[in-house]
Amino acid sequence: MAQSLDGSELLTGPEAGGLLRSAVDNAGGSLRSWELDHVDHRPGRSTKALYRTQVSWPDLDGPAAPPREELFGASAHIGEPEKDLRSAEQSLLMTDGEISVRVWRYPHDPWLPMLARVCYPDVVAATLEELGVPTGIGPQASVPLEVISYRPGRRAVLRAQLADRAVFLKVMQPHRSGEIVERHRHLLSAGVPVPVVLAHHEGLVVLAELPGRPLARAVLEEGPDACRGEDLVALLDRLPASLYPAPLRAPWTDSAAFYAGIVGASMPALAPRLDALVAGIRTGLAEVDQRIGLHPHDVVHGDFYEAQVFVDDGRVAGLLDIDTVGPGRRADDLACLVAHLSVLADYGTTGRIPPEIHRRVDEATTQWTSVFATRVDPQELALRAAGVVLSLATGPHRQQEPAWERATEAIVRVAEAWMERARSIAVSGGRVRRIPPRPAPHPDATFAPISHGPSSRIAARPPVHAAAPESPGDRDAPTQERPARSVRTQPRATPAPSAPGPDIRTGA
Repeated sequence: MAQSLDGSELLTGPEAGGLLRSAVDNAGGSLRSWELDHVDHRPGRSTKALYRTQVSWPDLDGPAAPPREELFGASAHIGEPEKDLRSAEQSLLMTDGEISVRVWRYPHDPWLPMLARVCYPDVVAATLEELGVPTGIGPQASVPLEVISYRPGRRAVLRAQLADRAVFLKVMQPHRSGEIVERHRHLLSAGVPVPVVLAHHEGLVVLAELPGRPLARAVLEEGPDACRGEDLVALLDRLPASLYPAPLRAPWTDSAAFYAGIVGASMPALAPRLDALVAGIRTGLAEVDQRIGLHPHDVVHGDFYEAQVFVDDGRVAGLLDIDTVGPGRRADDLACLVAHLSVLADYGTTGRIPPEIHRRVDEATTQWTSVFATRVDPQELALRAAGVVLSLATGPHRQQEPAWERATEAIVRVAEAWMERARSIAVSGGRVRRIPPRPAPHPDATFAPISHGPSSRIAARPPVHAAAPESPGDRDAPTQERPARSVRTQPRATPAPSAPGPDIRTGA
């Protein structure tokens, strides 16, 4: 097998076909074609990849049957042991003594044992009934499913359409789900409009649907009229101070060199510009630290951007993905939002979104940035935004977008624009006073009413506790979930590429 520091060359190069062929042959199939779909590269540590394939299963379908579309995952490790592996029976481990590669067929992700219990339309109803969530259509029915996102080895989110409502199925590594459930309950009791937990089991949390629509959609249609910038700040200020002892969430800017390394590994020509960005972020934040101090004195969301907020008729209606709530600085969250919007707005300069949508997004970015800069130090806001944009520059290659090199360079340009804005603010002396922590919500803030639904019958309530901060490589970049364009739901039919073992699909 090919050698590299982290398995990236092996999983993204031609040798990946041999690995996939071995796994498929081992399961009695025949690999007809394969294409890299997604790569999650952690330089010097590990690599995970996702592949779209065409596979024939002669024993199942007959020798003359056309091949089936299948999705395969692979994980390569050098010098880093596999952590939190829970269901390895339906995967194939290959090693040459130097590097180990594990291959699995979706949905049998060895880190997400509950994924196979919810990703099939003819299985999910029974799973929900077992957890005490009535479907209204019977446990043997086929439930319409949509895969919202899939991050191999990390998590998946699916939407299930029941008889009278939709629910969201959040699949994660089993050791994490108890804490996530507790956080939802804690935030709901504090008046934060997060989804109600309907049920949960190890590695699976079932959530009620929020009212309204994602801000990500509303801003495309209405621009800054989707909601007020003041209300976005007020939403964050509702996060309870009681979660301040939760694990420290290092800001994205702390990992600037890590994400620059990922981008530079895929596009070495950008290395000088990336190095300049990292140096500028560090130097600028050092200046801010000398001036106002950068101690984390707020409770932050940790990954606050337009897809995480729901709005309804101009009011904030809900907040998603509270896994990362913990101590930090308000500028981190506000910068995350405007960074995402600025990348989206830049798509208009390349024709990736229509001019009218570009105008709306650009207006929202400008107006909300102006509001946020009255709440937090504007130089810090711009520097933090540059760091978040740098993390987003890993996306085009990771998701194997068409013309990903051009898209990556465009995102780096957006980060450079934020850096230039930060320098201009520093030169002009533009700044705001230091805002004391935990201010009251804006007096005119408008929020949709919170609906508290039934809680889970399966109670697991570990305490929220202090913990050591994460290392940069352990944290996911914003929007790293895999958009589910190639993950299709289908009835159970094909075997998994593994040695004989228990099959979660049949309970055998």
